[in-house]
Amino acid sequence: MRKNKFSEEKMVTIPREADQHPIATVAKRHGVSEATIYAWRQRFGGAAADDVKRPRQLETENAKLKKLLADRLLEIDILKEFNQKKWQAHPRAAARSRPPRHADCRSVARARCLA
Repeated sequence: MRKNKFSEEKMVTIPREADQHPIATVAKRHGVSEATIYAWRQRFGGAAADDVKRPRQLETENAKLKKLLADRLLEIDILKEFNQKKWQAHPRAAARSRPPRHADCRSVARARCLA
């Protein structure tokens, strides 16, 4: 899709300028057709330049906030999963907590017991 060479703020100010001066001269000065000025006037009506700029700023801010929220929700899910695994009893947890008995060590496991 082709990007418009005029910003929405310009699309609001050019028809306002056309209200004060002849439409033909304003159209020629800005390099647009008279029909374009009429279309912009119909589209933006009595809107001010700030009224057009504000929704775009809100969309940008909203996108940033959504990303922040997604990051925080992901962190919370990771912490919940970690917390569940940390406190969940492992079936062999009791056996691992006892030190090995050296008298019962066999030749293969002896090096591991002494380490």
